[in-house]
Amino acid sequence: MPSNLKSVHAVLGAMTFWGKRPKLQISIRWMVFAGLILASVPAVLGLYIWMERHAIQKEVDYVDENHLIIAKNLAAAMERYAIDVATVFELAAKNMQEPEGIDLSETLDEFDLRFVTILDIRNDIVSEVSAASVVSSELPSTAQLANLRAQAFASPNQTVFSGILLSNGAPHIFLTRILDDGKLVISALQLRYLIDLQSSIKFGDLGHSMIVDQNGLVIAHPNAEWQANSKDASMLSVVQQMMAGETGVAQFYSPPMQADMISGFTFVARTGWGVMVPQPIGELVARAKSSQSTALTIVLVEVIIIIGLSWWASRLISTPVLNVVDTAAKISSGDYSARVKMEDTAIRVSEAEILGASFNQLISDLQTDRNQLTSALDAALEGERAKSRFLAVMSHEVRTPMHGLMGILELIEDGELNDGQRHLLTVGQKAAKNMASLVDDVLHFVRLETNAESCTIVNFDPSELAQSAVDLFHPIASQKGLSIDTTVSDQMQLGDPQLISQILLNLVGNAVKFTDEGKIHIGSEFRSGENGTDQFVFSVTDSGIGIAKDFHEKIFAEFSQVDSEFTRTNGGSGLGLAISSRLAALMGGEIIVSSELKEGSCFQLVIPIPSVGV
Repeated sequence: MPSNLKSVHAVLGAMTFWGKRPKLQISIRWMVFAGLILASVPAVLGLYIWMERHAIQKEVDYVDENHLIIAKNLAAAMERYAIDVATVFELAAKNMQEPEGIDLSETLDEFDLRFVTILDIRNDIVSEVSAASVVSSELPSTAQLANLRAQAFASPNQTVFSGILLSNGAPHIFLTRILDDGKLVISALQLRYLIDLQSSIKFGDLGHSMIVDQNGLVIAHPNAEWQANSKDASMLSVVQQMMAGETGVAQFYSPPMQADMISGFTFVARTGWGVMVPQPIGELVARAKSSQSTALTIVLVEVIIIIGLSWWASRLISTPVLNVVDTAAKISSGDYSARVKMEDTAIRVSEAEILGASFNQLISDLQTDRNQLTSALDAALEGERAKSRFLAVMSHEVRTPMHGLMGILELIEDGELNDGQRHLLTVGQKAAKNMASLVDDVLHFVRLETNAESCTIVNFDPSELAQSAVDLFHPIASQKGLSIDTTVSDQMQLGDPQLISQILLNLVGNAVKFTDEGKIHIGSEFRSGENGTDQFVFSVTDSGIGIAKDFHEKIFAEFSQVDSEFTRTNGGSGLGLAISSRLAALMGGEIIVSSELKEGSCFQLVIPIPSVGV
């Protein structure tokens, strides 16, 4: 058969095979569509889920990076401011000690210093200069002065920044310094610059900054009450960290905001002030949810686009394939004029175009090959019929004179013959019998080929059939020194005793023919089956030459012989097992062989019988 015709038959055979099986069927368009969706949508959704889970963490990471930078920048600005204020303070103190000092009132105003005063050890004013905008000023209380003096003495030759103290009814920070003669220089620093610096930092809805002194008292804060009263915030964990000179990011609860906060924080080394940049965590969550909503919108749009593109792509791929399938189905039903329709679209799949064109060419070749195959098949069938007719005619024509010849040989046997003549007569009779047996096998094979053989179901005794075979072959077995016996059950069974007997005779005859020493045994057994049918098994076992495993299937083919040389010596047509196998199949049974070379053989005739009680 031509290769292209084989390909078509393979395709159509696969279609028929799958069509009969109870499998889930899905069109190629839906399969391609589902494949594209499964390949793309989960990835997009997975990306969205990942973004959703990491949105808050991204906001926190943003705070960790940016808020801390803001806090450090604020601290740096306050550090420079503190240095500048201290420089102006020290310059004013030095200027006051000179006979002809310059006027620094404008400079004090510029740096928010209300006054600079020199006090003796009894806190009496020795010298004083006020800022240009200050009308009046007051010194701290005696107790406060004592504390300020003690702080100054603790850091000789340095300008010391105090914590927040009230002066003129407002919170101030005092600068102090001990002179060489033990006098105390003191100045009041207003908080305007620090408050302006704090108020300039705003982000989000509630993001801000807060500045505290070295004792945790609020210097600048969005809450006016906290700022005006110098609220003590030292109980907040983040303030405690600033007071301890630490820098970092922390979360805490803010009483004025009544919310959980996250803040970058640091401190001003020169003064000990703390600066923090807090923001409500709720704002981070809201911003993260906003990002999630945006991402969800983008994902939904992408999914819709993917679905549309997948549906379009699946149609683009499936339509030409479905055209091929539809054409194949028409061809399978016998319509050899069918052809694959080529889609006239702007975008076409090149492989599908090639497939359609190739399939159309295949159909054309198929028509030609089919015509040739039909002619060849008709010729083969005619040859098979001619062979069967020839075999039947020749077998009948040979059988008639053969029986006549055998009758003549029997008449000659009744006459007076010398030993040589009688030997020749015996040889002739044996050859005639073999020829008659061969003719009978050929006629039987022809009947099976033409379905002329039928099966008749009656009651029979298996042991009688086996014993008949033993009786028939016992003389030949005895001449070869073989023992032959049977242990077949005598329980009545339903079957065709004529066909079974013929099979047994063939099997036992082969066993005797191919066994030179040992024994031959005919046995039986019952096997339980399903659907109301059991099995009765005849077995013929010998100790003969055996059969190699490679030939177990070949021996059941007509005119097949394992060892042609041995067969020519012992006779045989090669039809016995082929006929026996077909007779067994005619009864719904089979013949099973178990054999190894030089280890003997066991042939089992398995025939179905009604189950007991059925």
